[in-house]
Amino acid sequence: MQPDPMHRQQIAAAENYFRAGQTGRAEEVLRQIAASGTTVPKVFELLAYICGNRGQLEECEANLVRAAALPGCSPEAFFYLGKAQLQRGKPGSAVESLERSIALAGEFFEALHELGVAHAQLDEHERALQAFQRAEIKNRRSPVLLSNMGHSLSALQRHDEALRHYERVLALDPQQVETWTDRGDALAELGREPEALDSYDRALKLDPDHAPAWLHRANTLLSLRRHAEALESYEKASRLAPDTDYLRGYLLHLRMHVCRWDGWAGQVNDLLARVTAGERASTPFTLMAAPAPPAALLQCARTFAEDHYPARGDAVFSRPDGHRKIRVAYFSADFRNHATSQLMVRLFECQDRNRFEWFAFSLTRSRDDMSERVAGAFDHFVDVSSRSDADVAAMARAEGIDIAVDLHGFTQGYRPNIFAHRAAPIQVNFLGFPGSMGCDYIDYILADATLIHPDEYGHYAEKVVTLPGSYQPNDNTKAISPSAPTRESLNLPAGAFVFACFNNNYKITPDVFDVWMRLLLAVPGSVLWLLKCNDHARTALEAEARQRGVDPARIVWAEHSALPDHLARHAHADLFLDTFHYGAHTTCSDALWSGLPVLTLEGPTFASRVSASLLRAAGLPELVTGSVEQYEAAAKSLAESPQRLAGLRARLQAQRAEMPLFDSPRFARGIEAAFEAMWERWRNGLPPDHISIPEVAASAVD
Repeated sequence: MQPDPMHRQQIAAAENYFRAGQTGRAEEVLRQIAASGTTVPKVFELLAYICGNRGQLEECEANLVRAAALPGCSPEAFFYLGKAQLQRGKPGSAVESLERSIALAGEFFEALHELGVAHAQLDEHERALQAFQRAEIKNRRSPVLLSNMGHSLSALQRHDEALRHYERVLALDPQQVETWTDRGDALAELGREPEALDSYDRALKLDPDHAPAWLHRANTLLSLRRHAEALESYEKASRLAPDTDYLRGYLLHLRMHVCRWDGWAGQVNDLLARVTAGERASTPFTLMAAPAPPAALLQCARTFAEDHYPARGDAVFSRPDGHRKIRVAYFSADFRNHATSQLMVRLFECQDRNRFEWFAFSLTRSRDDMSERVAGAFDHFVDVSSRSDADVAAMARAEGIDIAVDLHGFTQGYRPNIFAHRAAPIQVNFLGFPGSMGCDYIDYILADATLIHPDEYGHYAEKVVTLPGSYQPNDNTKAISPSAPTRESLNLPAGAFVFACFNNNYKITPDVFDVWMRLLLAVPGSVLWLLKCNDHARTALEAEARQRGVDPARIVWAEHSALPDHLARHAHADLFLDTFHYGAHTTCSDALWSGLPVLTLEGPTFASRVSASLLRAAGLPELVTGSVEQYEAAAKSLAESPQRLAGLRARLQAQRAEMPLFDSPRFARGIEAAFEAMWERWRNGLPPDHISIPEVAASAVD
């Protein structure tokens, strides 16, 4: 429908006012025409531009939507509608608008670039990259395009290609602070941390107040275990941008790594209040070593998962009959000489290949002797380190995986988006992350009766599968070096009672350290043997000991060593003292395998109960205490009762081969029974539910 002559004149006048900068007069005329019921899209386009220039995005979009619904709407209007929708967080609608603009006007750089941005916001990075590549044909020298291509390539795990794009940006404009930071991220992902640090420093030389560069620099320093430097960078980022998401949690966690406890209680309380209120204050793992209640840990995980890893749509799975093998896939970046594989390798070797088909999806290229051993235990060992999350999930679906097991949760190397894309109809959180992931697409968490009580199921987003005995697998072939070092070579006094704790230093908190220092004062000549994680923690803990009236020389420091040698030196400790809030996990089973009794305080969370679980499975429930007072009294009593300790050590050594904790085939049967129970529910059309595996299922051997 053509406008009548009067409207044509009014529209022309409004356009002239608009070009002359008289937007008020233009708007007045345009609104009069719009109120008359006009069908001229130009009226609403001009109104949209006026609103957009004033920052009134909602009204801008509404006018462009009205224009788009009318015949003769221009491709420019569809383009600006797409931009407005992107700005208003509607990337799906933006894709439709931008594609209509391109269909009307042909391919032009601006629309293709914004189309790529929209797909990237939808986490559709393959499609984003295709749009960006089409845009690149139009303009190969756009820094913003090349930068966005780098972001999508990084999201697709193609970090080497992303690096090349960032370097193309810097060749065009070496003053791009954000691109120096992005370049550092790509280098860090490629394991080139020193070069990454140099790239962050180049960014900070250009702009010393660029908070993201300080933050990413801190993350890289943390991966290099340069904890004090990492803390300095986090603190700098905090001063520049104190409300940066999750920064408060990183700060507390780094302070715990170097055992800086000034103001610790207040920081913990502030962090917990923010997490409980739903703020993006802490990542789930960084909160875990603090005295956080289960409800706060769940809220933290939910907030983090919803922010970074929302569900990416439900895949459709056909239900197979019951005559083929159940296909189970483990996903991890730690199929190497790492605590995860040290615990699980024997389980992998004991897996039943008659009823199951086993897959390992490796998220890292790193390989060593342990990798070869792990790979040999699987029917299929697949390196997916360079594949995107969506691709990995699609590969798993193509293989017909029934049960996908995430061995990371929210720990280093994690890639939850694989599971957000639904790799399998049944998805399981196991071992690597001692708590709920807060995701609706993770169906089950494997635990045991000690770790999660029935009245605590509400603190987990997953359904709880209760394994018999302990949830932790162990290697019953783990070697202990036959040549144990002497006490003298370990700097341990010859006749001293040795309290030991080989947990990471960040797990040591002021409350447990108070108890340890009182024990040293109460047990003459005793020493505390700790793992030295970094020099700053050592200096801080020695100062804390001095403040509590204890000679710092009574703390003896153990260096990191190869696992067989580390296990052998346990012979020179008398009692392993567990930490309170994030207790010993692998370190507890190492101690028990070596014959060293472990004393623990059973706390309220998964992470604080693992030692209790292991001790009960090892037949030593008397070493599980229920309060700080009981823990301290038991430690003192045992230190004064060498015969009791000798009896505990003798029980461990005599029963090690028979106890459930170290019965690898038994554990394999138990977890297989759990997998079968999950699979049967799904095959019968039933939703996930809490499952308890009886002892008989675990002890049965085909």
